Amino acid sequence: MTKKTDNGLIELGHAQAEKHGYYLKVGQPTTIHFLDGKKITGILNAIGPYEVFLQVPTKNDDSMEITIFKHAIKYIN
Repeated sequence: MTKKTDNGLIELGHAQAEKHGYYLKVGQPTTIHFLDGKKITGILNAIGPYEVFLQVPTKNDDSMEITIFKHAIKYIN
């Protein structure tokens, strides 16, 4: 599991790695494009080894967290 650190690095188990790619977008609005051409926009909450957690708005002005498995993702921007 990944863990944020204060020095701009992420901790991966016993090692540290520099943040890059969509790890920098945690907490920001993000659009995820799927392999079938659909897309969804929300706040990127967390990134797991096989999934992405996104906070999306609902119809009644509320929000909910959804899990998107990485094998269904074409790209993230």
